[in-house]
Amino acid sequence: MKYLEKIIKFIMILSSAVLAIVTFLQVIMRFFFKMPVAWGQDIIRLSFVYLVFLGAAYCLKTNDHLNIDIIFSAIPVKTSKVLQIIINIILLGFFVFLLIYGIEFSKTGVTQKAPYTAIPMIYYYASIPISALFLIVYDLEIIMHQIKKIKDGDTE
Repeated sequence: MKYLEKIIKFIMILSSAVLAIVTFLQVIMRFFFKMPVAWGQDIIRLSFVYLVFLGAAYCLKTNDHLNIDIIFSAIPVKTSKVLQIIINIILLGFFVFLLIYGIEFSKTGVTQKAPYTAIPMIYYYASIPISALFLIVYDLEIIMHQIKKIKDGDTE
């Protein structure tokens, strides 16, 4: 699992760097030379899509996602733990939906091309099922850990 996390982090770092560099280049070319770099839009979009979708998986893994704790603090600890498992099972269903329909959606990108670079759109659309796969793996890991904590009587 550590290798998966390292791969995601590497792709996120690479996407962030490409996004920053190409965006900076776009601004300089537009502002100073009045000549926008046409292919920059396609590269920025590709970098941003992977950064966002893989970032969602990474945030789930590291528990850095948005969470509303007020509900969990207002109910008993055991009920809170069961509710968290139920929420993660619902999320798992959504991630499976993303995987299945993300694959179907990606197939439509085989015949489509990005406007300036002619990169097949499947590379853009594939970010959905790829990230969904990571989300499924990480959510299953979280659910198993939560169930184990309840079985062990952990009340933290």
